[in-house]
Amino acid sequence: MILVLGGTSDARALADELRGAGHDVLLSAASAYGARLAGEHGTPARGGALDAAGLAELIADAAAVVDATHPFAEVVTGTAKEACALSGRPYLRVPRPAADLPDRVVRAADSAEAARLAVEHAALTGGAILLTVGAKTVRDYVPAALAAGLRVVARVLPTEAGLRACEEAGLEPRDVIAMQGPTSTELDAALLRHLGATVLVTKDSGDAGGLGEKLRAAELAGATAVVVERPADSEAARTTAEVLDWLAGLQEGQSASDAPEVTVAGLAPEPAGTSRRGLLQVYTGDGKGKTTAAAGLALRALGAGLVVTFVQFVKGGRESSELAPLRAAGAEVVRPAAAPTGLLRGTTTEDDRAACAAAWAAARTALTDPGVDLVVLDELHAALRHGLVELPEVLRALAARPPHQEVVTTGRGAPDELLAVARLVTRMEPVRHPYPGVPARRGIEW
Repeated sequence: MILVLGGTSDARALADELRGAGHDVLLSAASAYGARLAGEHGTPARGGALDAAGLAELIADAAAVVDATHPFAEVVTGTAKEACALSGRPYLRVPRPAADLPDRVVRAADSAEAARLAVEHAALTGGAILLTVGAKTVRDYVPAALAAGLRVVARVLPTEAGLRACEEAGLEPRDVIAMQGPTSTELDAALLRHLGATVLVTKDSGDAGGLGEKLRAAELAGATAVVVERPADSEAARTTAEVLDWLAGLQEGQSASDAPEVTVAGLAPEPAGTSRRGLLQVYTGDGKGKTTAAAGLALRALGAGLVVTFVQFVKGGRESSELAPLRAAGAEVVRPAAAPTGLLRGTTTEDDRAACAAAWAAARTALTDPGVDLVVLDELHAALRHGLVELPEVLRALAARPPHQEVVTTGRGAPDELLAVARLVTRMEPVRHPYPGVPARRGIEW
């Protein structure tokens, strides 16, 4: 299945072309309305906002992800790229082409600058400001305009969320126009004249978003056009034809490395002949057995001839009994903690900090080594929970690891961001445990 992200008209057209080429497609739109529009053309679609975990679950079931979201949908694009990197799914970005902005427009880097420029230009004439930037950023404009004594009118999609955003921003009903775009030059010019608006604020959403019509309307009505420039995109832009060519190769069995013009987000190309991609596994929960399961998996990997690095965070004091057979079987075992940890007593000692720093240094080395097949990061979650290792750095290292490398993290309280991008999550639940009444037993608990 090819997952297409985006609910705009060009995203729906892309999904139609992929289906026409024989691909199984699911389109994911940010709204139920966008999904219904796709369904009218026969494209399977789902609608509604997704959190990171929901998006990661969708991506995990896809052979590849084609991101055709709106140029300003930065959050979903960033989340999709990260989830693809950690799950080993190819990520292809097909952005809407940017417009060639004429010299007469006023450019703004973001909504805050656009609000300032809009107020400055409207104050010179005493005219109103017409916003056509979508509902999500209306709140960035209204307070500044009202503080300057200027009328501001927002044109948004006729949805409950859009109307609520306008109300929360402080707009009166008379200052809200609920209408689906894109609209014509004639209508936009008529709106500007009717409202007495001397400033039009819009985004560089490309010709498909009606930008050209808006700019011509502003010129006809004698209004200043303030355009929010689109954010920089680190991924190379791909055309529909390039995506179709690459997916055709994927059907014929080529690997991502056979398509150098297509970005596989956050991953090095998989070596030719490699048939296995490494997953991220998370073992968490309050029950016993997280380290035990990780050690068992490590022994299985060693028995299959794989190279294993087993790193323990914050587990000082007496050494548990699984480490000796792991070493004997050939695993690299890294255990910097010597003194018992203070974390179980709710404190963080200098020994804990030093041990975690050394453990993370060893983990980073293993995560960059293509010769290592399995990396176990035992009690990493405790180190993250107490701020001894930075989560963003961990996520970046996981995203950049060799594509065949399996990673297991253990510990109570796994962070949501890690759970969202894991391909396998096991939660240990203490249904019936004898602790703390029964001391830990050598060979069983330690």
